[in-house]
Amino acid sequence: MGLVAPLLALAVGSFVILAARENPLAAYGALVNGAFGSVQGLAETLAQTTVFVFAGLSVAIAFRAGLFNIGAEGQLVSGALCAAVAGAYVHLPSPLEIPLCLAAGALGGAILGSIAGALRARYGASEVITTIMLNYIAYLGANYLVSGPLRGSPFAPETATIDTTAMLHPIIPDTRLTAALPLAMLTAAALWWWLRATVAGFELRTVGRSERVARYAGISVPGVILKTMALSGALAGIGGACEVMGLLHRFNAQLSPGYGFTSIAVALLAQSNPLGVIASGFFFGVLQNGALSMQSQAMVPKDLVSIIEGLVILFVSASWAGSRLTVHRAPATADPLAPDGPLTSGPA
Repeated sequence: MGLVAPLLALAVGSFVILAARENPLAAYGALVNGAFGSVQGLAETLAQTTVFVFAGLSVAIAFRAGLFNIGAEGQLVSGALCAAVAGAYVHLPSPLEIPLCLAAGALGGAILGSIAGALRARYGASEVITTIMLNYIAYLGANYLVSGPLRGSPFAPETATIDTTAMLHPIIPDTRLTAALPLAMLTAAALWWWLRATVAGFELRTVGRSERVARYAGISVPGVILKTMALSGALAGIGGACEVMGLLHRFNAQLSPGYGFTSIAVALLAQSNPLGVIASGFFFGVLQNGALSMQSQAMVPKDLVSIIEGLVILFVSASWAGSRLTVHRAPATADPLAPDGPLTSGPA
C-alpha cells in the first residue's frame, strides 16, 4: 500500500475538516509547521517517533508469526514501570545502570507477552483476547502500585525519580530527543537482518505463513509462538523503558496516551517490515506532534489525528483483504510444500 494509505487518509480527513467548516490546507499546514517548524518541533517529532518504532516493531514481529498482539499497550506500561523501579532503587554507574533499566523494561514486557504466548501455545487460547485482557491487568495493576506501595510523590500517582545515572540525556540540547532514537533504529535494522538471515527468523516466518507446513518441516510451532510473543512484549517494554529513562524520568499513571494501540496502525502501514516501521513510526510521530499546533493555529481539533489513524488502518486492511481474495481465487501453480515454494522467502 506504501504511501497510498496515508495519502488517502489525509484526503478523506480533508473532507472531515471541510464538514467542520475549516480550511484543510491551513490545518495541514499548521500540523506540518508544528512537526517541522523549529528544531524543538523536529526533535519532539523524532522523540514521538521513537516510542512508535518500538511499539510498532512489537506488533510487527507478532504479525510475521501470524499472531495478533493487541497487548503492546499493557506491555509498554509494564516495561516502563519495571524500568522506573530499577532506575529509582538500584544505584549503579551509568554504563551498568542504563542497560539494567532497559533489560528490566524488556523483562516486564516479555512476561506479559509470554503469558499470552503460553496460553496460545498450550491451550490454543486466542492471543487477541488474552492480550486485550492483560492490558487491563497491566494498566490497573500499575495504577495500584504507583498509588500505593511504589508511590514516590505526594502530589501525583507516580514512582520516585530515577537516578541521573539511569537517564538518557538529550542528544540535542534543550530538547527531549535522546539516544533512544538511534537505539530504536538499530533495533529495527537488527530485526530485519534476523528475520532474513537466521534459522530462528526463518522458522518464525514459516509459522506465520502456515503452521501446518511448519510442523511438516519439523518446526516446534508452540515454541515459536511462545518465543515470538515474549520478543514482541520485550520490544514494547523497551519502548516504555525509553519513555521513562529519556522523557519522564519516572513512571506516571498517564505515561501512555495509547501508543500501544496506535502501534497496530504503525505495523499495518509498514506491512510488518521492521525497516518499514521506521518510516511508518515517523509518519505517526508527525501526526502526534503536529496535532496540537493544528488545534491551536487552525482551530481544528487534535482528535482529527485519531480519525486519520483509523482511516490508515481501514485502507491498509482493505488492501490486504483484497490481495488475499485475489490469491485465493487464483489457480494453484506450485506445491506450497516444495523447498522453492513461496514459504521459503516470506514477505519483505
